[in-house]
Amino acid sequence: MVSRREFLSTCLAAAVGGAAAGSAAPRRRCRPKIAGSLWWFDPAQNARWGLAGWRDELDQQARLGFDLLWLVGTPSSLQNEQATARFHELMDLCARRKVRVILDTGSSGTWYSPPDLAKELRVCQPSIRQIGEHFRGHPAFFAWYVPHEIYMTWPDSPMHAYIHQLYPALVAACKEAADLPVTVSPFFILDRDRVFGDFRFNEPEEYEDYWAALIQRSRFDIVMLQDSGEHFSYVTNAMRRPFFRAMSRACRRAGARFWGNVETAEYLCPSKEEFVKRYGRIHHSLAKGLPWRPVPLDRLREKLELAAEFSEEIVTWGYREFCRPELGEVARQWYRDYEAYARSV
Repeated sequence: MVSRREFLSTCLAAAVGGAAAGSAAPRRRCRPKIAGSLWWFDPAQNARWGLAGWRDELDQQARLGFDLLWLVGTPSSLQNEQATARFHELMDLCARRKVRVILDTGSSGTWYSPPDLAKELRVCQPSIRQIGEHFRGHPAFFAWYVPHEIYMTWPDSPMHAYIHQLYPALVAACKEAADLPVTVSPFFILDRDRVFGDFRFNEPEEYEDYWAALIQRSRFDIVMLQDSGEHFSYVTNAMRRPFFRAMSRACRRAGARFWGNVETAEYLCPSKEEFVKRYGRIHHSLAKGLPWRPVPLDRLREKLELAAEFSEEIVTWGYREFCRPELGEVARQWYRDYEAYARSV
């Protein structure tokens, strides 16, 4: 049901020509600006870089206004004394620079196929305890991240009971190891006609009810919603908005904070129909030759504006993989464009 406030806002937008025409700016909860990026942690890279490399990287990120580092692969950084010492140095460097760090709980890698609760907890719980032993109370340690990403499950699926047990168990383990906010970054799908696989579609209202109950059951503190559906350049804000609204409502109902995960990389394809014409009805990850690109600034600005309407903060996936200056001229141009934009916000 549309609330009175939403109805009046819609009427006002129509009367003045809408935000798309530039005559009525949407109300923001945060600035349309990225706070930090997901970073797949690689111990080998960490060893090559050392602190000097990380200083350079954090300098580059600071010029974009990033003050948060979202690390995935944390358990791999604690496999031996040398790697652990290096990771402590990185955390200390982040503390000196006032960079908040999100650390992940780890996963089995194949946690979703087949779902095996006992196996997953045997992998994750010791990692969580180890991270807590090393970094509980560390000034840079801002939050935990549970990397088991879903969009929705249904009671007739084995995944449903699995997720409803796994999430609360992981959150509880995190809280026991270091009582900090626990985050998760779910996604949504837009593929109603199952082009990309036999994935059941859910309406935004169903999504809201599901996540309100799951967040409350699991006790997540922050939900960072991925904004790109199937990651395609043809996805519009009109497609995203119902799911942003649904998840933000779910978070309010469950007492969690809502953040946007505005992806800075996307598959370049003009439409779903063109995808089928070129690659067939297959999952996009299996489409050979399907190109990625950094999201162009005009398009990224629109995505950030949408997220800013609903989110307390905005993070991103895609920067490490596609947008850093050392990755080539396309990435360098993206970096220059976003740097100028970030300064103007």
